[in-house]
Amino acid sequence: MALSIAASTAATAKALGKAEPMRDMLFDSDWRFHLGDAADAHLPQFDDAAWRKLSLPHDWSIEDRPGAPKQAEGWVPPVAMWNPGPHPKDAPVVSPEVPIVMASVHPTVPGGPPRKVGPFDVDQTGFGWGMGWTVGGVGWYRKHFTLAPLIANEKVEIRFDGAYLITEVWINGVKLGRNINGYMGFAFDLTPHLNANGLNIIAVRVANEGETARWYSGSGLFRHVWLNRTGNVRVPLYGVSTTTLDADAQSARVAIGVEVENAGAATTSVEYRIIARNARGKTVASTTGSLTVDAAKTARITADLAFSRPALWSPQSPALHTAEIELRSNGMVTDRYFQRFGIRTITVSPKLGLQINGKTHQLQGACLHHDHGILGAVAIDRAERRKVELAKAHGFNAIRCSHNPPTPYFLDVCDEMGMIVMDEAYDAWEEPKLMKQYTDRFFKEHWRIDLANMIRRDRNHASIAFWSIGNEIHEAISPRGVEIATMMRAVIREHDASRFITQAITASYSGKKGEAARAQLDVTSYNYSFNAVMKDSKDYPDLTFTTTETHSYDAWDIKQRMDQNPAYMGEFLWTGQDYIGEVGSGSSRLRSNTKPPEEEKKIIFGMDVSMLNFYVWDYPAYQSGSGEVDLLGQKKPPSHYRDVVWGRTKLALFVQRPVPEGYHEEQTAWGWPDVLESWNWDEANTQPMVVHIYSSAQEVALLLNGAEVARKALTDVDKMKTTLNVPYKPGTLVAVAYAGGKEVARKTLETVGAPAKLRLRAERKVIKGDASDLGYVFAEVTDAQGRIVPDAAVPLVFEVAGAGALRAAGSANPYGIESFQDGRTRSYHGTAMAIVQPVKRRGDAIVRVSSPGLAGSALTIQMKG
Repeated sequence: MALSIAASTAATAKALGKAEPMRDMLFDSDWRFHLGDAADAHLPQFDDAAWRKLSLPHDWSIEDRPGAPKQAEGWVPPVAMWNPGPHPKDAPVVSPEVPIVMASVHPTVPGGPPRKVGPFDVDQTGFGWGMGWTVGGVGWYRKHFTLAPLIANEKVEIRFDGAYLITEVWINGVKLGRNINGYMGFAFDLTPHLNANGLNIIAVRVANEGETARWYSGSGLFRHVWLNRTGNVRVPLYGVSTTTLDADAQSARVAIGVEVENAGAATTSVEYRIIARNARGKTVASTTGSLTVDAAKTARITADLAFSRPALWSPQSPALHTAEIELRSNGMVTDRYFQRFGIRTITVSPKLGLQINGKTHQLQGACLHHDHGILGAVAIDRAERRKVELAKAHGFNAIRCSHNPPTPYFLDVCDEMGMIVMDEAYDAWEEPKLMKQYTDRFFKEHWRIDLANMIRRDRNHASIAFWSIGNEIHEAISPRGVEIATMMRAVIREHDASRFITQAITASYSGKKGEAARAQLDVTSYNYSFNAVMKDSKDYPDLTFTTTETHSYDAWDIKQRMDQNPAYMGEFLWTGQDYIGEVGSGSSRLRSNTKPPEEEKKIIFGMDVSMLNFYVWDYPAYQSGSGEVDLLGQKKPPSHYRDVVWGRTKLALFVQRPVPEGYHEEQTAWGWPDVLESWNWDEANTQPMVVHIYSSAQEVALLLNGAEVARKALTDVDKMKTTLNVPYKPGTLVAVAYAGGKEVARKTLETVGAPAKLRLRAERKVIKGDASDLGYVFAEVTDAQGRIVPDAAVPLVFEVAGAGALRAAGSANPYGIESFQDGRTRSYHGTAMAIVQPVKRRGDAIVRVSSPGLAGSALTIQMKG
């Protein structure tokens, strides 16, 4: 049970003076930080007085670079999504074997985007487009702390939820060890090296140098740090497992395994008590017993708990229980461990698909990276929760954690909200993709312990149904790849036998070619090819399938095939939300109408795609662009299309931005046309406007200023989307959907006035008064009547006073390179965002926004401790 950040210092000091064990004391506050290497910074006597003071989590890669301007003075980012021209002639490719042309940096020109601004620096970035032009490097953290006197046989442990990337830790000048997996937690025993009655100094060096990720990873201690104080007889790291043996509405049996570590010098007798409580805190099952544990050894408790009329976990009703595990030795409580779990059964079969408690669930999933847009990769609790809330609000019932383990808190939220999770271990094995520094140096040495730790850490989360051992692994079907997968399966089964093992395989490995690789999997998962699923489903009728990455454009085709074939259990869209890095995967470009077709198409990853049309944005674009939700959490057009396909709405209406005469817009496989919910266009435009309609109805009609200007009957060939050309005239454009000759839905776009004022809108007006919470505030640019101006791009200045501070500000513009820290930004599609972090437990934070020539706005966010 975690203590809040604001309360941690006082609570820790109070708890550490007791004989009772205390776990999960937040250790995030009062750290000092230095960007860059520092000789002898691990030594206690090192002078860190000039270092910056901060609280964790912290990500230095999203912060302004030393000496960088905060704004791109003299340059304004475009609002059109398309890249205006081709890549530079010397644009790099992924590799000779995979000649995908990557996002590049054009030569500097007067009036163009700066090469260095805010957190972006094209000359210092370790991996350019992959990291979104941000910079890694080396950073040092130090924390000074004191402890109440240790009691006899006490053990003090520090636990990191994750740090990116290579992390070395010292206590009072003694090196404790290092960790090389940026996404997995790790812990060290502080006890032998503590100054029990005086000052202690933790020093941490984190290095993120070179090609360490092909998407934005962030850098530093970007996840929580905790302190545990227990006795020598204790539960070791990730030492509890819970497994539902059987369950229905009447009864359930849950196996609880507890590892008991004896760090003392003598064999000891241990008494234990396990109490299971429901969400209301009522005891619903319990057991007691004893065991003997030899010195410096670990023993195991295995207990079967019986539940009567249990509250079962399901996506519709995510009931959770908590097991309290108490250990006693020599008459004293030496450890008290709380483990949350859910009671549920999961099965897969070709005839019934994925079933939870006997009910079939189609996976309407999204792949999500771990960053939080303009916040960077800091794992602040509210940002983690909001990401899951956004996924659920936009219709997803499942999440693939691509391509790395998420934070424990993220999975806690998935448990609470009833999401179905695929927990993924790796993006590469021994054969590198782009992360040469990581895979070449560390995978062979560390994969066993990393994978085991992931399974042990996450095996109690009811939301997790699948373990994924990799994503698009190059050697997956080779003899060595099959050998690795076989060993991975054995490691997973050593620690969990209740979930299904899969791997995100490229569709080019389907059929007979991939039989050896699939033999190690419980569920076959292909990236991008629903056709491969359908073919293999016929050829291998005993298999079950998912598509672990899909395109938004294929939503209708996938839904049809899932409904036809229960063995096709579902999809995971790439991606649910935009992310920093992997620039331009979901982008578009302008292409001359007279230019001949390109001849560089090649089958890759099972897709027939153009090598020159894979990532078509260039710098200063810094986002992927492939999300159905934008970087701020707002719905994008393909999400509206998905709503129609999945039956959540019946009609959506958009208008495509006109392109220069003689050109057309061309999208990547993950891209979408640059369409807006707007009827504000240049009256001088003589081209017909291309109107995009998504509808599940039988017929749609367009009315311009009350007069019908177009009508079309929809068939399966249209796949619930169509375009109609109409002339532009200011006023109102109305789409009407008909079924059986009757109107079933109507959407209206109207011409609005010029920007006149600003309006602030808070997602929540009352938040917790501690740094784990955040207030998200949108600024909307409106006309005099209060209607959002849909393509307004005006300069904004956010200010925060009182009980909160500005944590970040920015827009969703993929070209919007700027500081995210100083409160200045520019609206995109008429909106921008400020993120407020509490600095006081109680009081009001006053948020203001202004823009030259526009009426400003203010609102209050209340902090409640």
